[in-house]
Amino acid sequence: MTRFQKIKSIFLILFCFSFQPFFAEVIQDSDFGFLLDVPEGYEIANYSNDGLSYIFEHPNIPVTLAMKIYNNENLTKKNQDNSKSVLEHSLSNLSAKYDIDTFDWYGNKCSISNFDFNLDKSYSGWSVCTPTNNEKYNLVLLCYAPKEKFAGCEQFIISTINSLSLSAEKINIPGIIVSYAFPPTKKQPVKLQIANKQINSFIYDNDIEAAQFVVDLEYSVLSLYSKHEKWKEAWERYYRMIYKDSYSRILQVSADIYKTLEPEANKAQNPLIDYAQMLLTWVQNFPYNRAKDVKESDFTCIPAVISGQGSDCDSRSMLICILLKSLGIETVLYFSPEYSHALVATEIEAPGQTFSIKTSSGEAIKFLIGETTAKVTWGMIAKDMADESKWIPVIFPF
Repeated sequence: MTRFQKIKSIFLILFCFSFQPFFAEVIQDSDFGFLLDVPEGYEIANYSNDGLSYIFEHPNIPVTLAMKIYNNENLTKKNQDNSKSVLEHSLSNLSAKYDIDTFDWYGNKCSISNFDFNLDKSYSGWSVCTPTNNEKYNLVLLCYAPKEKFAGCEQFIISTINSLSLSAEKINIPGIIVSYAFPPTKKQPVKLQIANKQINSFIYDNDIEAAQFVVDLEYSVLSLYSKHEKWKEAWERYYRMIYKDSYSRILQVSADIYKTLEPEANKAQNPLIDYAQMLLTWVQNFPYNRAKDVKESDFTCIPAVISGQGSDCDSRSMLICILLKSLGIETVLYFSPEYSHALVATEIEAPGQTFSIKTSSGEAIKFLIGETTAKVTWGMIAKDMADESKWIPVIFPF
């Protein structure tokens, strides 16, 4: 099987079936390991015979995604890192006008550029270059639109590139563009009060700004799918992209919460559900906040929730998802357009209302429901919201 056959097979299978741990519209390269959780609808338009170059186009939005894998051994310039040399080579092949900046993305030396070029017409776009898991090869992504439509497509373009993960194991770190725009600076202390225990931890001082950028970015993309046949998948991706950005931002907070509460939870007959209940009770007492402007997302970014800002049901539910999944406990976010509500659900066994999700083998896994706005225990849900068919599960990786 050629590289093209492999990547096309993976892309089309995932295009058709939403399946854990990967999802519809995920482009995965089986040789170099990277993934792109792109907005719904991209289609393969062209490819090279060696399987190292691909063009994806969107039928509804005038955006093109070009993906090229380079062997960097013959492209690296003296006193210049591989990513910059490779990106210069790629953009020069287009006779593009560009400026390149370099930065560190979680231990990888990467490059980024805003560029313009002429083909059949004038185009503008964003591009990045990063090492792959094979140190001899670099990945270049170029995402662009006709110049006269670029302003209206730019958020879609940035969302596409920012969805890149270098491997399945690194899927839950902030994306490459947001990491460039908001590099970590200094620690910001966070003090929490959970189950009468004080917890001291920290986030970084630009985590809220960076996370809010992602929420706003992804909400703008989600809004394009309000009347699209893939509206449900767009909502799922919206939550996945926020989760991807938020997970590692609060890993230290998560570890400090568990370290403080674990001794008390271990006194209970079922320590896991006792710990989960401490978290649920905690978020149920958060101040409630929803966006006043319908053009804004209701979602309060997770670092802001941790810092004490008001929140809605979906941000509270995602927070608990992250806190439990960081311990290896399978957890799902449910949302319901009909009920205008969101819930959290966990695989922890305990009495109460459960919803079920089928695996690829047909096995049904039960998830215990958690209501984050009413002051109730796990497994309790209002009767007028208990119809499982009205709820859509969002499965997060790892």
